[in-house]
Amino acid sequence: MAMDQDSPTYFDRRPAASGALSYGDRIIIRDTSQVSIEAVPYFIPHRNSKDELSMKLIRVDKRSGETCQITLNESDLRQLRQGISQALAVAGQDDDGQYLVFRADALAQTADSSEDAVRAVGGALDSHRFARRVAAHANPESLAAAFSAVVRIGELRAAITELRENLDGGVTLEDVYQKWCDRHSWAFGNAYVARDNWRTIGIGDQVDLLMQATASGFRDIFELKRPDMEVLSFDSTHRNWYWASQTSKAIGQCHRYLDNFHRAAEHGIQPDHPEIIAYHPRAVVVIGRSNTWDQSKVKALHGLNSRMHGITVMTYDQLLAQCSVLLGQVHSEQDSESTPWSEDLSA
Repeated sequence: MAMDQDSPTYFDRRPAASGALSYGDRIIIRDTSQVSIEAVPYFIPHRNSKDELSMKLIRVDKRSGETCQITLNESDLRQLRQGISQALAVAGQDDDGQYLVFRADALAQTADSSEDAVRAVGGALDSHRFARRVAAHANPESLAAAFSAVVRIGELRAAITELRENLDGGVTLEDVYQKWCDRHSWAFGNAYVARDNWRTIGIGDQVDLLMQATASGFRDIFELKRPDMEVLSFDSTHRNWYWASQTSKAIGQCHRYLDNFHRAAEHGIQPDHPEIIAYHPRAVVVIGRSNTWDQSKVKALHGLNSRMHGITVMTYDQLLAQCSVLLGQVHSEQDSESTPWSEDLSA
């Protein structure tokens, strides 16, 4: 299979005779009168995680008939791909030296990228003070780390600004917040490592967001409602707060989701997604706003949450505050690992 990276490519993945794995067409890397080098991709299924890519490299000396093989696992391949892309970028330069390689095109084009991040990187590259420091203290590793930190901070800051502007601007479309959470699943904290693209947890049941817990790998459910919905209502007769109608409906909805999801995914969602496992999952409902609440109402929400099992209700303002805390943590990490040019990058 010859490849042109700029044109669509047909890829045939088919099962091996053993049924234990799948493989793709041989990729011809080099084929001369003296030697041939080919790569064969293999896809190894795992019950509790996604399929693993492995690749066998085969070199045949056509003169002697000698064959050499080496197998690279997925981690090896990702490391090799990163190294090749960096080396190819530097290969386009005329001179030897120490280079900082980063994806400026991807930074500018991805949907969740930050104009703040782009501006910070561009400003640093245009800074004479920064250039002098690089010339005097050329340390590519710490420089690359500083760039990564600045880009990350810029992305977080832009995401928080976007969420705040949507809330303060009166945007109430649930789809807007669904897309925001899809792009910024980090907002739900370090307890979660990634979100899933798969959302169907049973017949007729599709959740807003599935997230993988960092510690266990099991999935939890996130249900997003509109920010203009009431979270709590007040019973003036008994003088206590209780769940408002829309919140009660969301809690009931999550109760059904949790039951169905536990049954359907205790051993993975079969047969399509065995890696998505839910064992006694939890659910988080994001609904309404709390920016105008007094302390007694905030305390009431905390109390009502503490008396539920497996379901937590939070407001969009609490989500926003959680994002700000995460941004502060990233700032603190950068400060503790600061380099001689960190202040130039952050300027």
